[in-house]
Amino acid sequence: MNFENLSNDFGISLAIFEEIKEELFEYFSTEDFPKLKIVETHFSIFKYDSSEDFGIEAKLFTADNKETELTLHTEFCNNSLRFKLIEVM
Repeated sequence: MNFENLSNDFGISLAIFEEIKEELFEYFSTEDFPKLKIVETHFSIFKYDSSEDFGIEAKLFTADNKETELTLHTEFCNNSLRFKLIEVM
């Protein structure tokens, strides 16, 4: 949960970072939440009808492989990956 690293590595804005932190805190009811990961078999890629961009949705799992109800939403636009949000689904 290091904003500077996420911003440098993934281009996440402060507003998106705060939204992600809020969603994780709300879901886990603590600021000491587990490390999360994406499992290769639990994501989908789709093309938007209105543009040449692609959407990516990935289920999030804890480091010990427990599935959460959290989904990471990202976009692939102009050859770059842009993180949007994490939400409970």
